[in-house]
Amino acid sequence: MRVLYLLALLLPLVTCRIAPVLVASHKLVRGLKQEINPSHLAVHNVTSVTNMLKKLITDCSSDAYLIVNLPGLTYQDMTTANKDNWPFLRKYLYMASTLVGLPRVQSTLDLDFLEQYIINNCDAETVNVFQSHEEVVEYYDVRTRVIRMDLAPLSNEDYDVRVTQIYDCDQLLRKIIRKLPSPHYSIIFTSLEPGVIHPVPKSAMEKDPDSFQIFSDILHDPRNNKEVEKNDRFHKVEPNLNPIRNSNDKYIRNKKKDEIHLFDYELWAKNEKLITTIFVMIVSIFMMKIIAFFKALKQKISEYKENKNKKGIITNDKKKD
Repeated sequence: MRVLYLLALLLPLVTCRIAPVLVASHKLVRGLKQEINPSHLAVHNVTSVTNMLKKLITDCSSDAYLIVNLPGLTYQDMTTANKDNWPFLRKYLYMASTLVGLPRVQSTLDLDFLEQYIINNCDAETVNVFQSHEEVVEYYDVRTRVIRMDLAPLSNEDYDVRVTQIYDCDQLLRKIIRKLPSPHYSIIFTSLEPGVIHPVPKSAMEKDPDSFQIFSDILHDPRNNKEVEKNDRFHKVEPNLNPIRNSNDKYIRNKKKDEIHLFDYELWAKNEKLITTIFVMIVSIFMMKIIAFFKALKQKISEYKENKNKKGIITNDKKKD
């Protein structure tokens, strides 16, 4: 009896089930990390994690909330060492303004509660997606959606099969996001049936923290830890209102703008090439006229001299006769 009791106490130390949770949002939601334990190596309380997600949802800053359940998933599948299995998810993480990665949560999340919470707070509706690319439903309105992705369990027998399943999941996520009519979406990635992992002493995790965290090269990069809105290209443009209400003043102002002043330096500087071209043309024409004038004058003088000489010769002949 004592042996069985000791086995019951030692079994949790040999293996345990803790769920990883990855949260990413295209828009910035401030203060999320204040709701949870700041330690990256601690086991997080599921209640505080749920409160954090409720804060994410309450703002209704996304037009689509993707809730992904991948049975058998562990934080070891999402470490930097396995980054090649998640090419698209990692690209999205780089673009996201809000990032939270929790490798160890003591219990699984209540995804049904989160789904209903989004529906009630954001007037959303649910779209279910299963492990099939053909079942991705297209829609064209921007009403808030909850996209539930309940995927097939990961293989624990064959590592190569497991890697292929993870890659297929990443591609399915890519295909769904590409069909969304809005760029504003959030992802809640977890597992309702997490895989089994072996407990690791805290001292060992402190020596090599990157091996026990979710994509530490992205989530713990100082550039991504700051609460900065990366995606503000879709902000509303403020109207350019005219402060002058008097139509007569506006007419006089526009008339002054249309007036041309000969000695306006800005006008000359603005049309420098045109003015230079016109000046060269005028000078060229003037020079041509002067040259033509002197040629004509020279010809007249030559003709005058010739005529004068001819008259003188005729006169002499008459005197001889």
